[in-house]
Parts: sequence; C-alpha cells; structure tokens
Amino acid sequence: MARDFHENTKAPPLSRNYDPKPNYKIYPSAIALPIAKTDVHNDKDDGFIQTLLNRKSIREFSQENIGFEDLGRLLSLSFGFRHDNGNPPLRTYASAGARYPIEVYVAVLRSDDMEKGVYHFNVKDNSLELVKRGEFSDKLNSFYKNQDEVIPTGYPCLVLFSMVFNRTMQKYGERGYRFMLMDAGHMGQNLYLVATHLNLGVVALGAGSDNDDRIDNIIGLESSEENVFYSFALGVPQ
Repeated sequence: MARDFHENTKAPPLSRNYDPKPNYKIYPSAIALPIAKTDVHNDKDDGFIQTLLNRKSIREFSQENIGFEDLGRLLSLSFGFRHDNGNPPLRTYASAGARYPIEVYVAVLRSDDMEKGVYHFNVKDNSLELVKRGEFSDKLNSFYKNQDEVIPTGYPCLVLFSMVFNRTMQKYGERGYRFMLMDAGHMGQNLYLVATHLNLGVVALGAGSDNDDRIDNIIGLESSEENVFYSFALGVPQ
C-alpha cells in the first residue's frame, strides 16, 4: 500500500484552491508560557537561538556561487556522522531505527571550483561522488517551472533527497513509509539551520510540474528501488 501511495502521488497537485489564512487550534483553558526574549541582532544572545529565529526560506538568490568548502561543510553538518563511535554510527539527525533510508544528491548548476553535474554525498567517506557530469539547468528549471514564483532569480545548486524504500520498510513494514517522511523532515530542518549558520539560503521544493521519475532519469536511478521525492534550491541570499 505504501508503494502504491508513493506512485500515485508522484504527479503534481491538480488544484491550488486552499484557505490561505493561518491555521491553529485554541482550547478554552490555557496556561500562559513565558516568552523567550532575545534580540536576533544582539551579539550577546545565544548563537543557536539567533540561527533558529533567522531560519527561513530564501526565495531570491544572488549570482554568487557556492564554493566547494562551504558546500562540504553544509553537507557534513546537515547529514554526516556525529563521530561519537556509535554502533551503528549515528548522524546529525534523527532516523527511525537508525535505518537512514534517504540518500542525498547535489546538482551543481554553477560553480567556480566544481565541475557541473550531479553528485552523490558519500556519508561514509564524507565525500562527493560525481554521478553524471553535464549541464542540467534547463531540465531542472523545466521540471520546477510551476514554482518560478518561489525561485525567481535562479540558484547554483539543488540538493535532492531520494528514498531507498527497503532500508526502513524491511524493518517496519508499511508504517516504515511514514518514518521515511519523518526522516526527511528532520533532514530538511537540519539543512535550513546549517545553511542559515553558514550565511547560505535554502528553499524547499515539494513538487515539480511533472512526474517525479523525470528527476530519477536525470540521476540514473531505478525508481522502483530509489526515488527522488524532495529537493532544495540552494544559493547565496541576495
């Protein structure tokens, strides 16, 4: 059932009709909490709190490229090992049962010190592996053309999450599909926070204008075993 749901939701949504007002619940009895008082522009405030409060989606990028060193720090801090000699080795984000079903790829579209192409983040060796060299800007921009209003000025890199189904589902069965989506949420928040810390910008892209298999074909994935389902435009804020 989980595989069927995944296949049936690869296409983009048919309608954008929704209620834009904020949504939340309020119960009649409440106990007021103290408000965390911090000035995000005050150097005396805790650095992590500043990073947390400054975290946001960046929708306008400069023409500046991301260097190899900054990209490496971003990936290793967001998704890498904690280096605490755990068994299995644990990473910087939570994963159900430590199954880590999500692989990370980076499409480098512009760079001053890297070859254009699609790379895989090798978490074991903390390295980037060139999967396919080439210019993929047109194909990726075409796939995300329905989100032009979100990324109006372009981006030099695209971070892609792919789901390797069996890693989690062989342990948790159908419910493992939920856990994989939870993992993606943990990873996405890590990426946002680390990018903010490094003065980089990120915006999450949840759906393209066509079937997700188009992205799998660019990378060269077998969609029945591993499927790209979530991506992030990455660049230097304008």
